[in-house]
Amino acid sequence: MARLELVVAAAESEYMRRLAAGVRDSPFGSRWRMTACTTGDSLRHYLKGGYAVHLVLAQPSLLEQAGELPAGIPAAAFVRRRGEGGGLPELLQYQPVPELLAAIEALHAGRGAVRLQGGGGGRASVIAVCDPAGGAGKTTCSLWLARLAGERGHRALYLNLERFDASGLQLREPGEPAEEGIEALLYALKADKPDFPAQLAGVRRYSRRMGTDYIGEAPSPEERQSMTGDDAARLLEAVAGSGMYELIVADMDSLLDEAAAAVLERSDAVVWLSEPSPAARRKSRLAFEAAAARHPAAASAARSRMLRVRSRVRPRALTEEDEVRDDDDLLPPYAAELPYDPGIGFAESASPAYIRAAGELLERLGCAAQRSVRP
Repeated sequence: MARLELVVAAAESEYMRRLAAGVRDSPFGSRWRMTACTTGDSLRHYLKGGYAVHLVLAQPSLLEQAGELPAGIPAAAFVRRRGEGGGLPELLQYQPVPELLAAIEALHAGRGAVRLQGGGGGRASVIAVCDPAGGAGKTTCSLWLARLAGERGHRALYLNLERFDASGLQLREPGEPAEEGIEALLYALKADKPDFPAQLAGVRRYSRRMGTDYIGEAPSPEERQSMTGDDAARLLEAVAGSGMYELIVADMDSLLDEAAAAVLERSDAVVWLSEPSPAARRKSRLAFEAAAARHPAAASAARSRMLRVRSRVRPRALTEEDEVRDDDDLLPPYAAELPYDPGIGFAESASPAYIRAAGELLERLGCAAQRSVRP
């Protein structure tokens, strides 16, 4: 997915040069492309060129010189003091560049109506994607849900919570080094640092391959293994409440441990994947039984918000046995399906049929998240 387009208009040429350098040298620059204007005329001419613009940030005097902006382009006033914006959203011009870039992200995240809304008050919706039996394409599904949400105008984050995280193979370009992230956020929370949004802005990354933000993996499986339920709950709520995202897609570990239970209990919708074979259905049922015995509140919450998805990851024909529902009501019946895709060695190469099915699943999850009643 192409980068978002930011137009900044300020009269001070040296300031604009330094801001452009700050954007270019930061993670913000992997998501946004900045165009600089130093006069009202240059701003007006650029916008009349018909370029796709996601946000205009301009000094009030230059906005006035530029005249009426084209319809549909969100704008904010770049001010030296509060109250100078003439009714537009305001961002202070003179503040540290990291804080300014985080404020731009938060401003963009808050624009417009959002279909996927979880806990309200600016909190991002959370979709947990589970596959307790393993091998049903959980990471591919998670990545496409995040990517399609972004393509539809939502600020989405892919959050991998697996013990053995191999998602970097799908997210990073060949040869691009891995970068840590989860452990830095957990440290910030445990140390009660007050600037968590700035910490998040510093460690998140943007995947050009999959068109979504993500957080780098932990340096070792022990980081995830030692994550407690309280750790997971604090991490999820801090990210969801940061104001930077509208949707978090949590790629869950197959082991439904204490940390996974905390995430399931706080999710607005749960995607429960399984293959259509009797053995996979049996494993999925046993996994849910075990989770319900150890974490009954989380299992009950997950069951009430669950969308069970038949994921066809092998080229096998349907049999009559595949179509038979389970003989009890422990898990809901299948409500959606992801088709077999022989070329899905990497998520970015998914077929049109798979992408279309993932898009339909995202639409259904939007409705599920809206109906969800969280404790």
